[in-house]
Amino acid sequence: MALKDSILFRFEESAEEYLSGEQLAEEFHVSRAAVWKAVKALKEEGYEIESSPSRGYCFSSENDILNAQIIEKLNPEETAPVYVFETIDSTNNYAKILAARNAPHGTLVIANHQSAGRGRQGHSFYSPASSGLYLSLIIHPSQSEYISRITPAAAVAAVRAIEETAGIRPGIKWVNDLFIEKKKIAGILSEAISDFETHTLSAVIIGIGINCRPMKFPDELEEIASSLNANKLSRNALAAALWKYLLFYTSHLEDPQLMELYRRDSIILNKEILYTQNNETFQAKVTGINDEGNLILQKPDGSVQVLTSGEISVKDW
Repeated sequence: MALKDSILFRFEESAEEYLSGEQLAEEFHVSRAAVWKAVKALKEEGYEIESSPSRGYCFSSENDILNAQIIEKLNPEETAPVYVFETIDSTNNYAKILAARNAPHGTLVIANHQSAGRGRQGHSFYSPASSGLYLSLIIHPSQSEYISRITPAAAVAAVRAIEETAGIRPGIKWVNDLFIEKKKIAGILSEAISDFETHTLSAVIIGIGINCRPMKFPDELEEIASSLNANKLSRNALAAALWKYLLFYTSHLEDPQLMELYRRDSIILNKEILYTQNNETFQAKVTGINDEGNLILQKPDGSVQVLTSGEISVKDW
């Protein structure tokens, strides 16, 4: 790792604390002039770093620039590549291109801004610059019989990563959204890629968008969307935690505990919901979530239905 990146990682660890040039020079076995040049380069990249002749350098906690080297250093056991873009149409789209080029399991694509972020069923995902974390992970599942658990696994991973880095525990709204206080703060889009010659699953792209900072939502989202708004949340730390937990849970799809965790964090169990099928809206009570991630519903007439897909809303929200 270049000296500039090593100092940046050290700054992130000690945000709002002064580190002297002498201290940094000794730590990295370089001259104070080399430290000064590295700090100057970081400032030119847009980082806010206060310099004091008597106290040294102070890295502002407001700095939150996504950096592949920091994310990789936070997960030293992972060897797959990390791609970070300032802006991109969709991280899932780029991940598909990489998957077609045989990108290795665990490859991560991250963007500060998406110009055409995508959600489920053709919906868009609002992705303004410097306000959220937008990433896609490429995995090559070894157990295709558990493919239906990939999105629940991603939701469980996202809950754990957010709780670890932001100190906030969101709830899961079936099947792919995370909510805090009845407002959506994150969405998940999983897309399978098949090998046309062998007719087998070759890769899965897991896309996650998380609203991290306060933002001005479009009018149609103002009443239904929110953000983490966690003080001093590092998007690099959140990305690293997501990377770690996504790879862990998607490699343990057969573990019964996975769906137990998903049910634990569900916000729709025992709730009355509205769901749409074939352009008709129905009402039912959610009485359970089975091991495939499907909803078990009790309809008003007492009959039971298993819902495998569709759009739902919680009644009276």
